[in-house]
Amino acid sequence: MSGSDCGHIFIWDRYTAKLAMLLEADRHVVNCLQPHPIDPTSSGIDYDIKLWMPLEENPHFEEEIAAEIMRRNEVMLEETRDTITVPAAFMLRVLASLNQIRAGNLITHCYPTLNYTS
Repeated sequence: MSGSDCGHIFIWDRYTAKLAMLLEADRHVVNCLQPHPIDPTSSGIDYDIKLWMPLEENPHFEEEIAAEIMRRNEVMLEETRDTITVPAAFMLRVLASLNQIRAGNLITHCYPTLNYTS
């Protein structure tokens, strides 16, 4: 099993390495999977935890659609290969610190007893 940034869960055959099932699991990203023989679970960034159970005896999915999703995932991976993702709160702190440094406030705020006059 593997989750994806496209919101799908890919279930692979362990012996053939072929795709055995494709599940639409999230509107955005599947970032947590818990494999289990009876009740596998998944979650993403939409605050839902999903419990999965088979409804049919034999798995069924559109192989052409799955191939297109995998192709788009490969393109996205290549386009973002040199990209680092950081939390928004971290970026806001960095930008606020840079603004303080540019304004000259951070040094005098952190070290008020130092004299910076020349």
